[in-house]
Amino acid sequence: MKVLLTSAVVFACFLVISCAKHSTPPNQGSGANSIFPLVQGSVWYYADSAFSDSTVTAAYIDTMTVTKNTYQDQSGTVYVELNDTYGWFFGSYISVDPSNNAIYEVDSPYYSPYTFFAVPTQDNQIIGTGTDYTNPACPVVTTQYGWITPVMIGTYSCLRNVEYSADCNGNPQEEIDSYVAQGIGVVRIAHYVPDSATGPLHEDYSQTLQTYQK
Repeated sequence: MKVLLTSAVVFACFLVISCAKHSTPPNQGSGANSIFPLVQGSVWYYADSAFSDSTVTAAYIDTMTVTKNTYQDQSGTVYVELNDTYGWFFGSYISVDPSNNAIYEVDSPYYSPYTFFAVPTQDNQIIGTGTDYTNPACPVVTTQYGWITPVMIGTYSCLRNVEYSADCNGNPQEEIDSYVAQGIGVVRIAHYVPDSATGPLHEDYSQTLQTYQK
């Protein structure tokens, strides 16, 4: 479900913007200014839905918590495990960049980290790209974009990232929309897949924040 992207983001620029936006320096992974507060015991309550060609096939409440388990990669970056039994982040480890402008994810300690979300400097900015050579005759290219203009999801003011994948013929393969609110974390994820090999994308999963407990 998740794609490893090659980062195209200049975090030095992000740091300048971050310092201009916040009255106090951001605290990596925690604090009021964090884009994903990784405080042990914090709980996010989501409403999750599964679809088949835009028809709801399942709906349930999903609870995500920060555990005490951590993972440190070869660079020394420490990731915190999320307990999200029924949701998108099942078994994932999360870290927030010290600049407070990117969220990194490791699907498990056996996989490489990647940029789940990054704060752009302008709308429709390319954050990174990646290529899937599972079918060497027609690779799938994924591009991650970011928007700085806030989007309201319920009562939360969010920034948006989109990962869009298409094959060598331009046929859409997948889209992942992620919405993050400062001081709250991930507010919504929506996943889209085609209804046929070359058909339009339809939503097949969503995870939307209802409440958050620090």
